[in-house]
Amino acid sequence: MCKWNIENEDYLTKTIDRCKKKKIILPTFNQLKHPLTIPKDIQDKLENIDLQDTHPLNLFRINWCNDPVSGKIGDINYLEIPKEITGVKARIIGLVGKFFPTGAHKVGATYGCLAPYMVTGRFNPEYHKAVWPSTGNYCRGGVFNSNLLSVHSVAILPEEMSQERFEWLRERTDEVYATPGCESNVKEIYDKCHELEAESDEYLIFNQFEQFGNPIWHYEITGYTIEKLFNQIKTENQRLSAYVSATGSAGTIAAGDYLRKVNPELKVLASEALQCPTLFMNGFGGHRIEGIGDKHVPWIHNVKNTDFVAAIDDEDPMRVLRLFNEPTGKQLLTEQGIDQDTVDKLGYLGISSIGNLLS
Repeated sequence: MCKWNIENEDYLTKTIDRCKKKKIILPTFNQLKHPLTIPKDIQDKLENIDLQDTHPLNLFRINWCNDPVSGKIGDINYLEIPKEITGVKARIIGLVGKFFPTGAHKVGATYGCLAPYMVTGRFNPEYHKAVWPSTGNYCRGGVFNSNLLSVHSVAILPEEMSQERFEWLRERTDEVYATPGCESNVKEIYDKCHELEAESDEYLIFNQFEQFGNPIWHYEITGYTIEKLFNQIKTENQRLSAYVSATGSAGTIAAGDYLRKVNPELKVLASEALQCPTLFMNGFGGHRIEGIGDKHVPWIHNVKNTDFVAAIDDEDPMRVLRLFNEPTGKQLLTEQGIDQDTVDKLGYLGISSIGNLLS
């Protein structure tokens, strides 16, 4: 039997009182892993709540099975890339994170970090400020969950990130800080974290590179979802051969640890930017593949389970992004015999997803 280690009964009491007052229900990891087990009355209410609303029940949408049309819990969202594009015999299939709240699965990793602090009495919602240092989607996910849980949030990200990200954050968070540099300037982000910590113990830093809630969420939910999807779509004599994930904070790649338990022969490949080849050749540098490549190996990265590293020139994902999204590119793909429905869905792939595809 697992026994929770409650660090501060007072914090826990205040969290419970806050949740009762604001009618906040925390979904369990098991419910997010098996979303059809979410109580029916909650599933019914979700149909009338927009995916992007800061409504507490959207916490139950932190899973891979949101139906974007009906608003209900549906099938696993995935996309198979046609062989006409990949040029290889192996089936290449990607989970689609577009239909999470915020439009990115990082909202899951941030829930995996914040929720355990709340239920074990390590976070006082009346005093602490949740700090989300990131280059983008982790920051957005943390702010979104903070809003749903009625928690003061702080966003820290490099000044060269997109204006759209800053505008989105400034509309939703309590404090926003822009630090020097670009995608790979992570040290500067944490310099600001240390500055805030020295200023006041109100600031509680949720460092995605060392928070084990990040890989645990992906191990439990993403890993299981891939296993379930594979069993649904496999044909006779097909096997789960490999799992490819950008390194980033080492959260998503942890699904490979789960999949290796299911199939010990599976290979795990880490995808990096060639311009910031940390695992590939102990290098570093600036690049344009947003969401990955941060000049260091995260504390939570189980490198013993990483079999291969692929270094992708950041120019290539940018060109493929144009191919998948611009009218001329879509026309070319259609002329190559790719069905219109698939062509329309290729826009689901962001820059790092395309990096994974190339890897």
